[in-house]
Amino acid sequence: MLTEKEKLRREGLYKRVNLSEEKRKKFSERIVNNLESLPEYKSAKKVLLYCPVKGEPDLTPLFEKVLKGKELILPKVKGKELELYKVSSYQCLKKGKFGIPEPIEGKIIPPEELDFIVIPGIVFDLQGYRLGFGKGYYDRLLKKTKGIKVGVAYSFQLVDKLPRDPWDVPVDIIVTEKNIRRLRNGLS
Repeated sequence: MLTEKEKLRREGLYKRVNLSEEKRKKFSERIVNNLESLPEYKSAKKVLLYCPVKGEPDLTPLFEKVLKGKELILPKVKGKELELYKVSSYQCLKKGKFGIPEPIEGKIIPPEELDFIVIPGIVFDLQGYRLGFGKGYYDRLLKKTKGIKVGVAYSFQLVDKLPRDPWDVPVDIIVTEKNIRRLRNGLS
């Protein structure tokens, strides 16, 4: 018997993976535009992004823009944690533990130094809580950060309320292809 989280995760992943490539590209472009419009993004110096897998919104077009005036930080799985690397180019990536492109080199950045943290998810609720793949990497990372936490998703990935665990950490803003939902100021 599947738990409620497992059921929501399975349904959300199915919808995301089965989105047409044309819609994924169009929605991802809108999400990137919405991210760029945020004042918190404009003023950020250290920006954590991710490499997309399994139908996640593709933010890679934002990489070059970030590199022009900010520090691009990408995660790498290291044991049970995400290690954060400042990267200078998309060419310094190779597939890591879960088949996700990860930095192979770069300066390690402490999570406390991040200004703007962009997080993918399979499902988000309207209070900013998320379901990922269930390994807890982002929840452990988010507990250590002080920067603005931004969840990115397609609008069909939003639900009213998710089941929560005590270790779950909500995002401050959710950005979809349709809108920007501000949930809290993000300052701890």
